[in-house]
Formats: sequence, C-alpha cells, structure tokens
Amino acid sequence: MRLLLVGTVIMGIIMLWRYLRKTRRRKKRTTPFAIPSGVTIEPIRLLEEEEIALYSLLQMAVQERYLVFSQVPLWSFVEVEAEATVRSDLLREIALKRVDFVLVHPGSCRVEHVVQIERESSPLHQAERQHVIESVLNAAGIRLTTLQPKKSHTLPDLTTRLGITAEE
Repeated sequence: MRLLLVGTVIMGIIMLWRYLRKTRRRKKRTTPFAIPSGVTIEPIRLLEEEEIALYSLLQMAVQERYLVFSQVPLWSFVEVEAEATVRSDLLREIALKRVDFVLVHPGSCRVEHVVQIERESSPLHQAERQHVIESVLNAAGIRLTTLQPKKSHTLPDLTTRLGITAEE
C-alpha cells in the first residue's frame, strides 16, 4: 500500500513537471520579438579593407569553380549527428564561431574549402578558436587554407595555395 502511494506521488510530480515545462515553452514562443526601447541597432562593415581585397582575389582565383561567401557561421555548413546531449554540447561550442571565406561547389552546394585570415587577437583566444574550427573542418573533410591579412597575395600564389589547377 505504501509503495503504491509513493509511486502515485512520484508519477504526479513527474506529470506536473512536464506540464509546467511545456507551459513555459509555449509562453516563450507566443511572445512576439520586440527590440527594447533605448536599444540602437546600426549596420557595421562586414569586411575590412584587406579582407575586401582578398575576397576579390579569391573570386578571380576560383572563377566559376566555386561560389565565394564571407563571414559564414561554422554550424551553418556542417551537420552534426550524435546523441542529443553530445550534439547540443558540440553545437553550443561552435555556435559563435565563423569562418572568413567558404568556397562552395556550385553543383553540390557544399562547402569544399575554407579560407581563414590569421587574426591579431590574444594568442590563447585565437589558438582555442582556431583549434575548434580546424577540428570541425577536419572531421567534416573540408580543406582549410590560412592566409596572412597584411600580405599582398598574387593570383598565381593564391591558386597554388588553394590547390586549383588550370585543368580543373
């Protein structure tokens, strides 16, 4: 009798917890998005001067072989298949990481190559960020090329670094 009573109480608590969780989720979804008063939002530059020059050079180097996109979030071009908690943890880790340029195959619409510009931020932060990006790209089989931001790149040099040949 006592065991039945304990079981009923536990089941009631679980059902109440599930109900409250669903209700809380519904409330979040029904409130429309609004920018709070006093908040100012303005557009900013997507690329700096040297990045614009490199973007143009990349476009010339890859010509019709690839589409070139800049400032792409890492999570947007990889698919993570794993158990729910592992997947959530990995997506949380890569959520705010983005790559400088992606080369997308126009037929398959998949990223085949990533071009990163070395940043002049704190070495620890940069190394950790770059390690996450490199690990994800390596696991996905996506090639990575890292370039110096201030260096003047030539078209032949860039095509060689990207591994693009004339017969491709």
